[in-house]
Amino acid sequence: YANNPELLSTHIFGHTKAAFTGADKELKGILEEANGGFLFLDEIHRLPPEGQEKLFLFMDKGIFSRIGESNRTRKSTVRLIFATTERIDSCILDTFLRRIPIIITMPVLSDRPVEERYELILNLFKREAVSLNRGLNISKQVIKALLTANYKGNVGELENVIKLTCARSYSNF
Repeated sequence: YANNPELLSTHIFGHTKAAFTGADKELKGILEEANGGFLFLDEIHRLPPEGQEKLFLFMDKGIFSRIGESNRTRKSTVRLIFATTERIDSCILDTFLRRIPIIITMPVLSDRPVEERYELILNLFKREAVSLNRGLNISKQVIKALLTANYKGNVGELENVIKLTCARSYSNF
């Protein structure tokens, strides 16, 4: 979506036939598909300002239009949950931000207590041991390296490092 933010809007709101090149049929968006439920939108900072304004209207009035519709509005009842890895004040419109009733800021991995990071590392290794159906022996040096490393991708990157480490070890075994 980074190179085509309108594609993200199409997935959220849907589109009409012939709304753009390649739109050969109508498409329901995930707002319609999630009617009556919850919708989790990750990487919300990738939504362009126009898409944020459309979501603002939906959050305010419960209505939206598919891409390519100019004279029809649709209704849906959806609880929205958003996530972003960016600072929200740098990528989210103020008008949109004011409609979000609860904002939870999670500390980055490096700001969490060492005990929490240690438990997370152990749990990720345990998960890999189950996945590989093998016992694992992890040296103190590896644990120390994992505890002190800086992960730009936070927990996801730590998880990938551990998976890769286990996969390499398994292939060498």
